[in-house]
Amino acid sequence: MEGLAIFIGSCINWIIALLAVLTLIGFAWVVFEIGKLDGIMNSKKKGRKKEYTEGGIKKEADVYTWEETLDYLESFNRIQLVYSIFEQFIPVFPLLGILGTVAGLIQQLGDVDQMRAALALSMSTTFWGLIAAITLKVVDAVLVSKSVNKKALYFEMFEQNYQMVKDKFDQETENGNRG
Repeated sequence: MEGLAIFIGSCINWIIALLAVLTLIGFAWVVFEIGKLDGIMNSKKKGRKKEYTEGGIKKEADVYTWEETLDYLESFNRIQLVYSIFEQFIPVFPLLGILGTVAGLIQQLGDVDQMRAALALSMSTTFWGLIAAITLKVVDAVLVSKSVNKKALYFEMFEQNYQMVKDKFDQETENGNRG
């Protein structure tokens, strides 16, 4: 048990660092892909003639075809899946830190002379686990989740509009079949 605790304790800080870098890369990829999707959607929007209602209100809902928007939605869903995977890593960092603390405390039980080194190791893993979790949570809150939530809101509105049009079409089709 003590040998395993020593091995785990000595590896925890490296695992925290590796996982933190991997999570940052994942977040960067998500932000990049959202930006790329925005760029594609905006380039399509610029190439289209702007249409206005009779009251002079710009019609934004008709900017993309249904097929285009469904393709964009599919791309966004893939991005959101990757985001949710990396977002789930954040709570792991404090747990890794606690695991390092426990491993360090177990080491203390074996030899009193090793107590100082074991205590330093146990506190450093907790420290780095908390630093990684706090940093990544701030990055997520300030940068990544805002991008994802903005796109999610767009597609939520699209799905609501799609459902309204579908319901209207179904109702007109049903009324036409009766007449």
